[in-house]
Amino acid sequence: MNTKKHKITLLILVFGVFLTTAVQSQNHTDTPFLNIKSFGAKGDGKTDDTQALLKAMDAATRDEGTVYFPHGNYVIQPVKVPSHITLLGYSAWAYANKDNKDKDFIGKTILTAKSGEGRALLDLGNNRGVRIIGLTLDGKNKGKRMHGVYARHLGSEQHNNIEDCRIQGFSGSGIRLERSWVFSVRRCLLMFNGEHGVDITGGYDGWLIDNQLTANKGYGLFARGEPHPDKTESEIKDLKFFGGASVMVTANRIEWNKQGGISLNKSNSMQITGCAIDHNFGPGIKITNGTAHTISGNLFRSNGVDAEGDACSQIWLDHVNGVSVTGNSIWGWYNRKEYKFEYPYPYYGIITKNLKGSVVSSNAMYHSSSKEGISDRGGNASSIIKDNAYVKPNIEKVEGGGFRLTN
Repeated sequence: MNTKKHKITLLILVFGVFLTTAVQSQNHTDTPFLNIKSFGAKGDGKTDDTQALLKAMDAATRDEGTVYFPHGNYVIQPVKVPSHITLLGYSAWAYANKDNKDKDFIGKTILTAKSGEGRALLDLGNNRGVRIIGLTLDGKNKGKRMHGVYARHLGSEQHNNIEDCRIQGFSGSGIRLERSWVFSVRRCLLMFNGEHGVDITGGYDGWLIDNQLTANKGYGLFARGEPHPDKTESEIKDLKFFGGASVMVTANRIEWNKQGGISLNKSNSMQITGCAIDHNFGPGIKITNGTAHTISGNLFRSNGVDAEGDACSQIWLDHVNGVSVTGNSIWGWYNRKEYKFEYPYPYYGIITKNLKGSVVSSNAMYHSSSKEGISDRGGNASSIIKDNAYVKPNIEKVEGGGFRLTN
């Protein structure tokens, strides 16, 4: 009898705990996400949702830390994002609307710029521990040089992460990490931006993994190595400009960018591995004044399109120390059809000039370039340039213009 009473009492306690948990789960303050619509956002593509976002981010700094965006188009002014919060959506974007049947190709969770009156649509500044996940950012080409996401540290590792985002249509770069220390950009599409896909000038200790950097007006990945002309003397002194450093660039597709695929100036310790660098309208990779880079296991195809001189190349190295370029596959794809080739691009497979303590070896260069496989301009010291398997394509001009591959 006592055992029976004990079982009944236990069941009542278990049911009470279950009921209490169920009631609490209905309480807004105990949910894991802060729904931006609970703060007044409409997400209708017309209403200015800036104040709702600011309120939600303020609450996130005091509460659960995650602002959740249900499917919708949230029109906002440029905002500053505080530390240690997550902006989370499930945009589920695709690449393009080539068949004109996919009205949602840019995604279903969109932050659209209402104006270009800011440094970036999402300005992280010196803040830390920020996660931006699963959103489409659309700049609408507003402003003179507004970026999609911006960050800059003032003396401490930030560890900001941007993942699963589509970032497009900004008058500046899709992502600008200016002296940003410790960052990651993963599984993002950066497209149709006025400057570069990702600009890491002065940034270091980062990861760029599984991204697509395509059709930007500058480079896919860029490190200037010197101040932008719009910087003041105090900013230049504060930022201590150099290129980029200690960034792992892995398994990215970098294509159709107007100035080229990757440009690194005054950078060091960059590791570029397993990327597809394809059909950029300038060099696939251009490295100047650099130290201790590794470029290995990448695929280069038909870079240097519409370019002249040395820019019509797959890889261009000038004044570099301790750089290793090995095990890459470099192909010109001269019978390519989806773009009108007026000249046999690219001219050069790998340009080498003023190398010191560097290795350029064991690259597969079948039909890599129409003029030279390795174009050695001299000035090299203590460097190895050998065993690159170059097969020159046979190209002939076609009557009426153009050319064709004959082997």
